[in-house]
Amino acid sequence: MKKIGLVGGIGPASTVEYYRGIIEKCHKEQGENVYPEIVIDSVNMWQYDTALWEKAYERLGGYLISSLSNLKAAGAELAAITANTEHIIWDMVCDKFPLPVISIVDVTIGEIKRRGFNRVLVFGTTFTLRSGLYQNALIQNGITAIIPSDSDISIIGSLIYPKLENGIVIPDDRHKLISLAEKYIAQEKADAMILGCTELPLAIKPSDISVPILNTTKIHIKEIYQNAIA
Repeated sequence: MKKIGLVGGIGPASTVEYYRGIIEKCHKEQGENVYPEIVIDSVNMWQYDTALWEKAYERLGGYLISSLSNLKAAGAELAAITANTEHIIWDMVCDKFPLPVISIVDVTIGEIKRRGFNRVLVFGTTFTLRSGLYQNALIQNGITAIIPSDSDISIIGSLIYPKLENGIVIPDDRHKLISLAEKYIAQEKADAMILGCTELPLAIKPSDISVPILNTTKIHIKEIYQNAIA
C-alpha cells in the first residue's frame, strides 16, 4: 500500500474517524495483520476557520499547501483533507498541491451518480452551504441540489460549530438536525441526503432519515483506501 497522508484537525473528531476508518477498511479487505501506513498533520483549526471567516482564501490555501508539504516530507504518497469546507478553495490551489490529493466532493458526486439519485438535500457547515460547493457540483452533473434557506443554514451551522465539530453530540441538537432534514425531504421530495460535513455522521445515522444518506466521510475513506492499493 502507498503511505497515506491526512490533513487533520479540521476538526479533531472527524480526523479520528478517518484514522479508524482507514484501518478498519484495511483489516476488512486484507486481514487483521495488515495495517496501513498513515501520517497525520493535525493543524490549528482556529487558524483555518479564521481564514474562512475573513474570506482570506489565499492564506487558507497556503495553510493547506504547507500541511500537504509536511505530509510529503513525512513520506506520504497520496493525501486527503479530512473536511468538506476546505474544498471550497480546491480549484484555486489544487494545481499547487505537492502530491496527489483525493477530493471528497468528486468522490461523493461519483457515488451519487453511481446510485442514480436525482434530488439531493445537502447539509453542511455555513461556509460549505453558502459557497455553492456541493450545489455547483451537483448541478454540473444534472442533479437537483436542495439547499436549506439562509436562516436554516445559520441554524445548521450553529448546531455543527463548535460542539459537534469537537465531537460533542448534544441530543437536542441532534433532534433539531433530523427534524430540519425531514422538513426539506418532505417539501422538496429529496431522494437522498449528503452529510456534507465530516462531523455530521456523529449526530445523524442512516436509520434517522427517511432517504438514503451519503456519508461523505465513509465515501472518502473508501476512495482513499482504493487509491492506496492501486
